[in-house]
Amino acid sequence: MAGQERKTEADLSFPVQDAPLVAAQEEMPSGEDLPPALSGAVPQILAALEQHPEKHHIFQALRLVEAAHSDRPRLGRSLRPSEDAVRLGQTAELAFPTSTLSSFKPEGETGRHRLSQHVFGLFGPHGALPLHLTDYARDRVRNHRDTSFTAFADLFHHRMISLFYRAWATGEPAPSFDRPDDDPFGEKLDAIAGIAGESFQDRDAMPDLAKRHFAGLLASTPRSEAGLKSILQKFFRAEISIESFAGSWLHLEPHDRGQLGQATLGGQASLGEKVWSREAKFRIRIGPLSLEDYRRLLPGGQSLKRLAAILRNFTGDTLEWEANLVLRQDEVPPTVLGKSGDLGLTSWIGQRSATDADDLYLTAPQRPMF
Repeated sequence: MAGQERKTEADLSFPVQDAPLVAAQEEMPSGEDLPPALSGAVPQILAALEQHPEKHHIFQALRLVEAAHSDRPRLGRSLRPSEDAVRLGQTAELAFPTSTLSSFKPEGETGRHRLSQHVFGLFGPHGALPLHLTDYARDRVRNHRDTSFTAFADLFHHRMISLFYRAWATGEPAPSFDRPDDDPFGEKLDAIAGIAGESFQDRDAMPDLAKRHFAGLLASTPRSEAGLKSILQKFFRAEISIESFAGSWLHLEPHDRGQLGQATLGGQASLGEKVWSREAKFRIRIGPLSLEDYRRLLPGGQSLKRLAAILRNFTGDTLEWEANLVLRQDEVPPTVLGKSGDLGLTSWIGQRSATDADDLYLTAPQRPMF
């Protein structure tokens, strides 16, 4: 009813499906699949790399090739060159390069790509060999179509460039994330977030990717109101405000209740089975929301279980919480008997004031949520 506070216990056992309201909900791909960013786009990416190699950095190009061939060892980790998806070499040039890549040829009869670059190797103004040998190699290729010298040098270039790339990729999160089954950087983030090990993976409705993203906040002590607000705002993409010390009734066990002869008036004495505490509960105000997002956060909705999981991961089980959902004024649906509206959730009787609907409070269940 309008003008009345309504409280209901959230049914957190309802299975949650993917919802646009959630920012980090994509499932992790298996080790045999391509990363989400590359799925279905490999041919176009490799075609662009072939047509305009000068527009790509060598590390970017090698990462794309490596991610497109997840069935092969990572570059720099193979035991023999035949295991690699690309053959690496250097173009013999005397000029200072304007780009890192020279050419890229997609896989042919050998089943491996060929990539030639300028930035690292024996030839050129920055190379280890004397300049006259670079001049000689360039002359043989250009004027005599003889690639024997450069091909011999590329035997060493391939391994050198592979190790050079591996040294860079080891400290970068993106190349590591391309293969979830071999993600050392992600394992470090899991340890920080407190989810290292298979037994801690996918254990609740908060996606593991989100836990990695917010690892710094989840690992911080003490936990702060600002940290929780930051997580909720970025995760649900909604306006969030938090009211600390909302207060709640704490139920006393029989042996903790005041009894004649065992309590001091004004000290340990208490009347009844419960006592009021200002410290045990906080309130989260979410919104204003659209009607679609509002419904996802209702009991049985798609996002409520995720909200409860986030709060449990951040605050533990020591604090109670309640969520105050705010529905935008222009999204409040009219109540039509027999056609629409859930009693106590999305139905208002009578003429409402021209304000957002903010009279719904959802309380967390008393049982632990897994």
